[in-house]
Amino acid sequence: MKCNVHAIVPASSFRLVAGEDHLSTYTFNTHTAKHKFCRVCGVQPFYIPRSNPDGIAVTIACITPGTVTQVNVQPFDGHNWDVSYTSSGIAKYSK
Repeated sequence: MKCNVHAIVPASSFRLVAGEDHLSTYTFNTHTAKHKFCRVCGVQPFYIPRSNPDGIAVTIACITPGTVTQVNVQPFDGHNWDVSYTSSGIAKYSK
């Protein structure tokens, strides 16, 4: 289990400022989510989530300090994905 704490933002609000040439993509299961990881260090800085294919899920630890003033963390049970997706209202975060 990764326990990745991330923030979902609209794709139009996301800007990658460096390192694109070091990124690779992997998928699994439904192949809907597109997980980006660094080929050099292995960190997953962001991904396109299955829950919000019109958004970007940014790993909180990878955000440039001082650029975000507040993050609201809500638990999401990935093991019971369908139930969590329906009950969490997560789809609204990429709008």
